[in-house]
Amino acid sequence: MIQPKKCNGIVLLVQDFDESMAWYKEHFGFQRIYGTPQGVVIGNDHVEIVLAQVDNESAQHVELAKKIGIKSFGFEITRDELIRVEAEFPELDNVDKREHPRFQSRIITDPDGHLIELYVKKRV
Repeated sequence: MIQPKKCNGIVLLVQDFDESMAWYKEHFGFQRIYGTPQGVVIGNDHVEIVLAQVDNESAQHVELAKKIGIKSFGFEITRDELIRVEAEFPELDNVDKREHPRFQSRIITDPDGHLIELYVKKRV
């Protein structure tokens, strides 16, 4: 399991709350922290994100919500966890490896198509 170090203040629009909650729990160990008018806050001691169920009345509404919602975000992880990313996400066909001037990262996708950059700072 990957245990993100930092992230806060993100609201993710999801189509199936139960599926998303299970995915974040399986891969990151996130637990339900509390409910809000927008959805449910999940996370751990260092990370809090809100999962907000999208009204599934029409596919058009869901597609609009995806266009205006968050598309990507990042979690800082340890170097050992970065090495294990592909093994931790066997259901993903392709984990995108990135080299930035200051970071090394892997890009994964959650069940709703949000891109999650799992990164470590490079040693300088």
